[in-house]
Amino acid sequence: MTMTVEQQIVNDRNDELFVGDNYQYYKNQWRGKMEQQNFASWNWPAFFFPIYWLAYRKMYLEAFLFGLLSFFSMIIPGGGLVLHILVGIYANSYYRNKAKKTIEQTSQMTQWEAVQYIKRHGGTNVLSIFVTLLIVVSLAAAVITGIALFPTGEDEVNSQAVQSKTFKTDNFSFTFPNDWKQEKENTTLDLKCLTYDEDLYTGVLEYDKADFADNISPENALSLYIDEVLSKCDNPEFIEVMKDEKVGEKRIKTVLYSCELDSYKYYYIFSLAEFEDFEKFAIIIQSITPSQFEKYKSTYEDIVGSCQHIQLMKDI
Repeated sequence: MTMTVEQQIVNDRNDELFVGDNYQYYKNQWRGKMEQQNFASWNWPAFFFPIYWLAYRKMYLEAFLFGLLSFFSMIIPGGGLVLHILVGIYANSYYRNKAKKTIEQTSQMTQWEAVQYIKRHGGTNVLSIFVTLLIVVSLAAAVITGIALFPTGEDEVNSQAVQSKTFKTDNFSFTFPNDWKQEKENTTLDLKCLTYDEDLYTGVLEYDKADFADNISPENALSLYIDEVLSKCDNPEFIEVMKDEKVGEKRIKTVLYSCELDSYKYYYIFSLAEFEDFEKFAIIIQSITPSQFEKYKSTYEDIVGSCQHIQLMKDI
């Protein structure tokens, strides 16, 4: 299929966004080979420093797998050299396939979302070189000194203890998975937490019951907030009440809606967390694509379910 000039310009721009530093080198290596699944060429940095080159180009899983193969290749004479040669030959080809797959993921995104996604998953990471070097040196030192690499039972308990982290508003606390971070800038939310790849966020707003008229309950306030959010969307639609239960003094209500933004469909999950004899309540919101809903559903439920008010925590 013949590619138009406009399509070629877009493809070149996306390739340059993905590669970042040294784009001209890779452009020359890929010229005339765009449709080939695998092709042979030569990449000197990838040959001499394969694990660092992979990490620098944000291919962290590949760097980890190369490290494992390197470890096992030590039992085969010349095995390490063979691995280096193979990476040197196919690095440019594999990197091209990586760029192509990343860019293809943006086909249903807006232009701004696509640019941010490509930049986030492409480009380079100088810090990863030093991190990888530190890991390699640490592992080498462990082997040389005979330090056991497998965790003891106590180590496993300690590891499990740090698999989650707590983020707080002024009056509430929530437990998040350990791979989430808090966004403190450019937000009007009392708490905004994101996955590290920023594909998903959870926002929290806290309210004082005294700020509402006597006839407006926290549940009414939730409905008003939902109406406000969905008024900015197209084709809003109620899907279901995911949860409405009271355990002890805490009540959680969660409802699911769908709507469209820029012709793309999204799910909005709204939750109310309120406590008896506590003047504050929290509204929690999460926006997610339908394709990711099942993947993150239990995570969101756990986050909402972990809500505690600060006064209660002090009393315990």
